[in-house]
Formats: sequence, C-alpha cells, structure tokens
Amino acid sequence: MTAALWLIGYYKKPNGLKLGFGYAIYASTALNNLIDKIAEASKRAWKVWFTSGWFVFGIATAVAIYILGGDLLKELSSIAPVATVMPVVPGLTIPLAPGLLALAVTVIVHELSHAIAARSGGVKVKRLGIIFILALPIGAFTEPDETSFNEAPHKTKLRILAAGSLANFATAALAVGLLSVFLLGYPSTPSAVVVQGIIPHTLASSLGLKGGYLIYAINNTRTNTLTALSSALASSRPGQLVTLVTNHGNLTGRLGAVPPGYGDSDKGFIGIYLNSMPFFAPRLYLGLSVPAWLQIEVYGFWIWFINLNVGIFNALPIPMLDGDQFFKELVAMLKEKGLSLTIGNGVVYGLEAISIGLLFANLIFSLSVLLRNANNLRRVRKTSRILRQ
Repeated sequence: MTAALWLIGYYKKPNGLKLGFGYAIYASTALNNLIDKIAEASKRAWKVWFTSGWFVFGIATAVAIYILGGDLLKELSSIAPVATVMPVVPGLTIPLAPGLLALAVTVIVHELSHAIAARSGGVKVKRLGIIFILALPIGAFTEPDETSFNEAPHKTKLRILAAGSLANFATAALAVGLLSVFLLGYPSTPSAVVVQGIIPHTLASSLGLKGGYLIYAINNTRTNTLTALSSALASSRPGQLVTLVTNHGNLTGRLGAVPPGYGDSDKGFIGIYLNSMPFFAPRLYLGLSVPAWLQIEVYGFWIWFINLNVGIFNALPIPMLDGDQFFKELVAMLKEKGLSLTIGNGVVYGLEAISIGLLFANLIFSLSVLLRNANNLRRVRKTSRILRQ
C-alpha cells in the first residue's frame, strides 16, 4: 500500500499526500460534506450520545490503569511470567488479514466519530487522513480547525475528545452482539477445536482427518478449547487407544509417539495443527461451511478485541492519546467552576505519571519474557538437532 502511494505521489502528486521513508500520510476533504450531513441530522441526539462519552471515558481510564496495574502485579509475583502488553502488528502479533481489517475498522470509526462530534458541536473540520507505515494502515486522524476548536466551549471539546473511544466501544459491542445473534453462546461457550492441518504419517493422517474438521471430544472428555484438548492428552501414552468425536463421526485409533522435530515429550501424539480460535456453533449454518463460519468468528473476534482495547487504552492520560488532552480540558472547565488549579494539575500529572510508569513497566517485562522465550526456543531446537544426529 505504501509503495502504491509512493508511485501515485511520484507521478500524480495529488494534494494531501505526504511521503516519507517507509511511511505515507494521505489527508482529504472528500468526506467533509457527508460528515456535515450526518452531524446535522440530529444535533440533539448527537449531543446526548457524545456527552455520555464523558462518563464512559472516565470508566475506561480507571479500567486501563486497573488492567496495567493488575498485569504488573501478576508479572512480579509469577514464577513463569507471560507477556501482557504486545504491539498490534498484523502478520506478526495478530493474524494478517483479520488484523488489517480490524485495524481499518477501528481507526475509521474512531476518527469519523471525532469528526461528527466536532461538526455537531459547531467546530470546523479541515480534513480527515490515514497514516501508512510500510504496508500497514496504522492510524488515522481528524484535523479540526485549530482556532474553531480552541474557541469552542469546554463541554464541546470534551465531547470531541471522548468521541473516538466511545465509537470504538460501540463497534466492539456491535461486533460481539452480532456474533451472539448468529452463534450459540459466543463468546463464552465454544463447541470444538478446529483442525488446521495434518502431520503426515501420524494417527491423524491414518484416520483421514483434514483441515476444517472439528474435534468435540477425546474419549469421554470434552475438547472445546485448546486447553481442554491439552488436558485430555496430558496423561496419554503412545499406543493408547482413543476415540476422536468429530463432525464427521467417531474416529478410533492408537496414539503415536512424538516425532523428531516436534518437541520432547513421552505423551501420545495425534498429529494435528490446530487453529488458535475455537469453533462456536452457529444457530443456523445458512449453507456456510465450517471453515467459512470460522472465518466469520475470527474476523468478528478481532474487530471486537482491537476496538475494545483501543477504546480502553486511548483513555489513558498519556501524551499523544486523547486521554491526556481530555483530562487537561476537564481541569480547565472545573477551574472556571472554582477548582484549585494546583489540585487539578496535581491530579492530571499524577495520573500521567502512574499511567506512563505502568505502561513502560509492563512493556519492559513483556519484552524480557519474549526474549527469554526466544532464547529457550533456540536451545530446544539446538538440543533436538543434537539428539537426531
């Protein structure tokens, strides 16, 4: 995408396109008329909606600090700490296609909401833009008229600043709501694990398992999650007779041993790759296959997950996030109502210090865990190569 924008910029030189090394920023007024029409449709309803964002934003800030603080305590007290804060990078930390779509939805609804809140409050909007780094649309922005924004009442500014997170929460609720309509018990009661691939010359290949098969149970133990399946195999041994309950009937065979290159374990081995997303049975299949429904679930999950997390952590009072400006604007409004500026600033800067400290501490712990895991994986691979020689 960035390469395409570079070519367009080089040959066409369109207005609003800014190019740099590895990034591209495109801003346009093309949506301004549409945003004006939406904002003018019902100003009273928009005012009520965006005012509710104040309270939602405050709750999100408390939740974000609680999550970061709780994660840090778990990391400090855990014998085997895990990475709790991860950057969202499609294709690296999250699936590529679902991640890109979820990010696009997240930034679009976030910035459109800012723009609609601005226009419904009488603040002019210059342009809307999107930011690409390499091929990834990593962000978007609404560019309000600075003079118009600064002259707006404090309440209007607070509505504009809270609007982005409010839209993300609404999108997350819509995604999980739609999934709940079509799926049975989403997101708390998965039905089965999904076979993604088969390892040749194993029990799975001999039984004819294929990608897209569902495994509901092993013997009499339900395996509706990866954890449940691992627990079912925890005490198994090679040669043990097992029955796999699948969407293609019951398949019976004997577990094999773990082949070289697939780890060091004396447990029984089925020989399957599993999708990390469990399968949630739809209320009506509507003629769609299991893989098709799984894709719907995966895309819906990531739209819900990323919108929810962006909405929460955008409320943190950290510079460059909406939360920082929101709380400073709130203090400015309360100052006019008699709040001591010293107290107000003390609260804001205290929240900033706590938020930044917790975020960096979690990032440092997560990075150290990832590096430790990478080193351990290299040692396991090296040992496995030596044993096979």
